[in-house]
Amino acid sequence: MTARRIPTIRSRLILLVVACIIPASLMVVALISYNYHQDRARLVQESMATTRAVMSAIDRDLAGMQAAMFSLATSPHLDSHDLGAFYEQAVDVLKTQKAYNVLLIDRNYRQRLNTLRPFGTRLPSGAAPWLQQVFSTGRPVITDIFVGPVAGKPLLGVATPVQRDGTVMYVLGASVVPARLSELLNEQRLPEHWIGAVFDGTGTIVARTHHMERYVGTKGTPEVIARMAQAPEGSLESTTVDGIPALVVFSRSAVSNWTMAIEIPLKNLTDRLAQTLAWLVAGTALLLSSSLALAWAIGSRIARSIHQLAGPALALGSGEAVTVPALHLKEADEVGQALTRASGMLMSAQYRANHDGLTGLANRAMFEEIFMQQLAVCHRTKTSLALVYIDLDGFKSVNDVHGHAVGDQVLRIVATRLTQSIRKSDLAVRLGGDEFAVMLSHAGSDAAAAFAGKLIDILSAPYPVGALTLEISASIGIAAYPESGTASEALLQQADKAMYKAKAAGKQRYVLAG
Repeated sequence: MTARRIPTIRSRLILLVVACIIPASLMVVALISYNYHQDRARLVQESMATTRAVMSAIDRDLAGMQAAMFSLATSPHLDSHDLGAFYEQAVDVLKTQKAYNVLLIDRNYRQRLNTLRPFGTRLPSGAAPWLQQVFSTGRPVITDIFVGPVAGKPLLGVATPVQRDGTVMYVLGASVVPARLSELLNEQRLPEHWIGAVFDGTGTIVARTHHMERYVGTKGTPEVIARMAQAPEGSLESTTVDGIPALVVFSRSAVSNWTMAIEIPLKNLTDRLAQTLAWLVAGTALLLSSSLALAWAIGSRIARSIHQLAGPALALGSGEAVTVPALHLKEADEVGQALTRASGMLMSAQYRANHDGLTGLANRAMFEEIFMQQLAVCHRTKTSLALVYIDLDGFKSVNDVHGHAVGDQVLRIVATRLTQSIRKSDLAVRLGGDEFAVMLSHAGSDAAAAFAGKLIDILSAPYPVGALTLEISASIGIAAYPESGTASEALLQQADKAMYKAKAAGKQRYVLAG
């Protein structure tokens, strides 16, 4: 008895083509229209996702500068009116940011310092609207584009109130040049003829991928500005400031009130339609002349698309990151997208497994793994490494008096200060509770001691949490490779013991392991 042969995709398609060749010819015109509208809708969706991604990146940059300014506003040098020392601190903070400059303005709208000029230089005054808003409301502001009186060129930035006893004493600002936003636009790698532009809250162009020098500081077209004022995101057909008819897709940030727009020349869309029409006409001719050969080719393509899912599926099973390219088959693309989403979920789960959920720092498991790897590198290369073990002094009373929500906020600020204080080659970790550690690569005892001294000052600065200003300090123990030990567990124990010696010696100090 002969076994029944299992049909293939290609054999089934051949039967389908034979039965449907005449109706398929009549469907060509409908398919042209359908494909065009599908491509256009998909293009709008993809462009909208890109605009959201750019605005998210801009918001992250601004949020980072704003957080740095909030931290800088707590400086004790402002309390003691030692603006010279505060100027040096502002210069140090500026090195860790992507900002252009930092400035401090008093209630008389006079610049007291500006990192673009040496401290003590005479600086201009001026009551800009955003400056008046910060003084009157006591809230931070993200400015629209303006010409800096000291820089003499267009700038944008964040303005943060410096409050003491409920009164705004100064406004602390950080500026960014439009070129920084242009970098974020160029990172999206838009097609050559597409135009990306960022508008501020007034509809003024602050960054652009094409002819930026010519149009930065000018208004967008009235039709586009009016449409952006009506809705936070959407699309319309309009004309660019270059006079090019285009499909404009935009999305506005709820944080900065700035808007990102992508302008796609309509000629590109009609060219794509013409290309689609040519392919469909060729496909129809091929269908009418050699339907069986075409069915065989289509079946081969479908089978190939399905086979291409096998590799990503195996990679996902091995725990690797998976990104499945377009397979040009809806069902295969859906499976590919599902594999990509599953990969993202797996990567996210791995991230959560290696990072502290409260502070975002590395957790103990990740720290121990990286620490052992770095020790092995140090052993091979005969280089040094230092472990800084940190315990917060007075943190328990914060939880007891103000509650765990306030304590959690303090821990987040500690994590931010740690992250801003270390190099990219170093690693900060939360070991648990109020205990943290920093691994300093290529650093010996002396360098670690100097870092610990600065870190105590940084962690002992006041902590603004809502209406509260809290004060804690830190005790630090230091263990260096190879002086204090060569194994990870031994170094951790030595650093921990040194930390307890620092705490027993009066807190707010550091001790080197013997």
